[in-house]
Amino acid sequence: MTFIIAIQLNDSIIIAADTKKVVLDEYGSLQFSPEKVSKLHLWNKGIITGTGELNVITQTVELFKNIAHSDLNKIPECLNISRQLRELEIGQDNFQVQTTKLLFSNCCTDDTQLYKVERFEKSQPYIMTAIEPMDITLWLFDPNIEAISTDLRSLYQDLKDYSCFANKVDWINYYINRIAPIYKKQSKHDFFMSQSFDIFFQTKNDYILSHIDNTHITALEFSEITADCSST
Repeated sequence: MTFIIAIQLNDSIIIAADTKKVVLDEYGSLQFSPEKVSKLHLWNKGIITGTGELNVITQTVELFKNIAHSDLNKIPECLNISRQLRELEIGQDNFQVQTTKLLFSNCCTDDTQLYKVERFEKSQPYIMTAIEPMDITLWLFDPNIEAISTDLRSLYQDLKDYSCFANKVDWINYYINRIAPIYKKQSKHDFFMSQSFDIFFQTKNDYILSHIDNTHITALEFSEITADCSST
C-alpha cells in the first residue's frame, strides 16, 4: 500500500516513498500499524523499493543482496522466488502479494538509471524495464488523483536535471518542495498512505537519503547528508 514518486532525469534520479505500515494479520485482514516504516532499501549501487506486500519486497531485497550477490539480472528471479515463498505461507489468492512490483536504481561510471520489475498477468514472468529520461513513475493504491493532478502536472513540466542547479542543496530543496505538497494532499484522501515520506536523491557520484515528516507550513530547507555510492 505504498505511494511512490520516482523521477528519472538525464543525469540523476529521485525516489520518494510514504512511511505508513499496513500489515496482513493471521486472518487475512489489513491492519494499520502506528509505527512508521522505511520502504527504501539501500544496496551498494542505489536503492530498492516497491509496492505490494512488504514481506515480499523485504525478502526479495535479502535474496538479491545475499544469495544473488547483487546481480541486477537476477532481481526478477528474486522477486518471483520471494512471492512463491510468501504464497506457501498464506496462500495464492492475496492481492497484495500477487501485485507486488519493484523499482530500483543503479549508479555506474556514466549515469544513474531507474528500473522497474513487474508483471501484468499471473501467467507472465516478471520483466525488468529501464525508465526513460525525464519521466515520472507514480505508483499508488487509490487511483483517484484529482486532488494532486495540478501538482503532478506542474512537477512534470518543471523537471530539471541536477546539472541545472548551482549546488546540491538547491537541487534537493527544489524537488522536496514540489513533492511534499503531493504527499500531504493525497494522504487526506488515501488512508493507506502517510503524508510523511522518505526521499532518495542519486547522481553517478553519490546519494542523499532523508526522512520528511511533512508537517511544515512554510517551504522546507534541507540539511545535506551525503554518502558515496560504493560505501554501502
